[in-house]
Amino acid sequence: MKILMHFFVVLVFSLVVGCTHTTYVADSKNPEVEFVEDGGLLWRGRFIELDELPELLEDAGVSKKTQIDIRVSERMRSLRAPRVLLFILRRAGYTRGVLVTKKRAYSSSTTPPPKPSVQQISPKSGKKIRYK
Repeated sequence: MKILMHFFVVLVFSLVVGCTHTTYVADSKNPEVEFVEDGGLLWRGRFIELDELPELLEDAGVSKKTQIDIRVSERMRSLRAPRVLLFILRRAGYTRGVLVTKKRAYSSSTTPPPKPSVQQISPKSGKKIRYK
């Protein structure tokens, strides 16, 4: 029983500690960084300083002519930090920094208006009309 409990503890520990990792998946063709509401900057899922970004872009092999999407939360009160980041990027040679908001997908369905119902008008005389 004691050996089984020890084995279980080691198994759980190795699953929790040894097998966890983070994979960054971008849904954009351009490299992107993200400002969170409190002003922190995220690059590939981790917080970085503003001055670190040009070096990280260079290490990732990003060309100086590539557009860099700087995602800004719609609820940010001040755009001072994103503007400072644009200045830092421009000073490092990255001239295509673009401030963007969250991507949205819209879908709409248009259905034709209902056809008006045709009411049959019967003649006043009461005679039926026959068509041949």
